[in-house]
Amino acid sequence: MLVIGNLSEVTDRSATNPEKITSFEQYRRPIKDVEVITFDELYERTCFIVEDR
Repeated sequence: MLVIGNLSEVTDRSATNPEKITSFEQYRRPIKDVEVITFDELYERTCFIVEDR
């Protein structure tokens, strides 16, 4: 697993930037055997696991 950046890096002043989001998805989608996620996504997964117990 590779944790990089956060979702705020693909927004412009609180509005989502579709070009940046698309670019990020095109970067991480073809990578095999390594999961690329953002800090925000890791945090959400952690919260889900902790709340589920």
